[in-house]
Amino acid sequence: MTASSGPPPPPPPPPPPAATGASLLTCPNCKSTAPAGTRVCPSCGSALAAAPPGPGASVDLRQKVDSDRGTLKRLQLLIPGFRGYRLGEDLREADSLLRTQVANKLVTALARIQKVRESLTQAYQYGSLNDLALVISDLNVLEGRIRHAEQGYSGISASIRVRPNDLDRLYEYDYGFAEAADQFHNEIAPLESAAAGNHGEQVKSEVARLRGLLGQLRSSFEARMTTIEGIRV
Repeated sequence: MTASSGPPPPPPPPPPPAATGASLLTCPNCKSTAPAGTRVCPSCGSALAAAPPGPGASVDLRQKVDSDRGTLKRLQLLIPGFRGYRLGEDLREADSLLRTQVANKLVTALARIQKVRESLTQAYQYGSLNDLALVISDLNVLEGRIRHAEQGYSGISASIRVRPNDLDRLYEYDYGFAEAADQFHNEIAPLESAAAGNHGEQVKSEVARLRGLLGQLRSSFEARMTTIEGIRV
């Protein structure tokens, strides 16, 4: 009589479900899709709302409160002192305040990235310096365009009047623009950590990611300016 080999092993667990369209975000403006977690539409630069949680998923109360706020209220959290384009206010002053604060944030971001370049040079990590130089150069140019837009083609001029039915559309683009700048500034930290730890491959990855975020910021700014030009009277 042979010994029993025991009960059969349990079946392997089922594979995880494939990603579906529910994990994608749809732009309210151009209707293109973007991966969950994307804050700014890569096609047109408008702000994207967070995807709804799946069945059984926990809900972050802070995210829910933020999503329930109006666009102007969320914009005011990013740009302190911004009251909006209201009747009786100087539209150019409100526009300048928003752009100046975003530009100042980019100046701070630029200083942090330049310190990363210095630390990479001192550590003889030259592999990502060329790409990092492109980020610094593009950031310098974009910061100047944002700060001095009214001196060129795209500031709110005396011939532009923001009508009440234009406000929601403009605030959406303003918020997408400010949010893209905020995200770019916040996402420098992983690059700083990778550079401090002499992780060359991670540095390359983070530099490439920052270049992508900078492209989103540029698209958001240009989309906002196009919207402002579209309400010219």
